[in-house]
Amino acid sequence: MADAKTTLSDECQVYTPRVFNSTTRARFTKDRREGLIRQLGGTATRAQLTLIQRIVRNEWDLLRLDQRMDQGDLSSHAMRTRLAMENRLRLDIRDLCGLKGAKVKPPSIFAALADRAREDAA
Repeated sequence: MADAKTTLSDECQVYTPRVFNSTTRARFTKDRREGLIRQLGGTATRAQLTLIQRIVRNEWDLLRLDQRMDQGDLSSHAMRTRLAMENRLRLDIRDLCGLKGAKVKPPSIFAALADRAREDAA
């Protein structure tokens, strides 16, 4: 069997190839593109389609690099490239889906008391 599906939930399945060739790339691209458009509500603007294309291409390249890393033949240059692609993928997905970063944590009670003590002393 040349490919496999990994189930994330009952309604969402992500195709993950085991072999990297033109057939599995076409299937992966079609599956991911449709999934991202579906997540946007079924339609996408030209700008969103450009982001989707870039996301899918980065995911494909990351999967290929993961396979090379599992085989133990990933150079330091390829590792840096992989890290850069991960960051680019994160930023593109954030831009596409409108995801926000983690909220800034409020100061701890100890920091608030220390600030108040400094204010009182001044």
